[in-house]
Amino acid sequence: MKITLLILLCGLQSLVFGHDYFFAFAEVEYNDISQQFEATVTVSSHDLERIFDEKKWSIDDLESAEQNRKNFDAISQWMLEQFVVSSENELADFSVIGCEVELSGMIHFYLESAPIEITTALSVKFDLLMEDFPEQQNKLTLYYRDQTITQTFLQNAFVQEIRLENS
Repeated sequence: MKITLLILLCGLQSLVFGHDYFFAFAEVEYNDISQQFEATVTVSSHDLERIFDEKKWSIDDLESAEQNRKNFDAISQWMLEQFVVSSENELADFSVIGCEVELSGMIHFYLESAPIEITTALSVKFDLLMEDFPEQQNKLTLYYRDQTITQTFLQNAFVQEIRLENS
């Protein structure tokens, strides 16, 4: 009886405390030839499911964008409102060009910006999921020429300035 009770309590604890953190990652590269940003934003499908349920979206909308174009576009717009890059007050005009849902539970959004000239500093807003998850922590890695710059974004610091050399 005690073993059964212990197993039951451990099982309930894993349901309640099974996911103690929330995260999203972005890898961004600036292509000097096309003068465009190319980015991948990666997030856990588990984190998105709760938000998607509230908005009447589904992870399936990402995998079959052609059949669910309206929802895919709405999801893309929602995501792009939480990932914003600018240079000298000029916003990078990103679009979601595709996404991939992995069996591991990770979702990769592939983004591309319209051409934009960048200066010595970028302003990046990356508050994806922070409104819904106060413990959300996001990380961005920027590849620019021979530089690799990594920034962390938190609830109280979701906009960061990135200084560039050789621009």
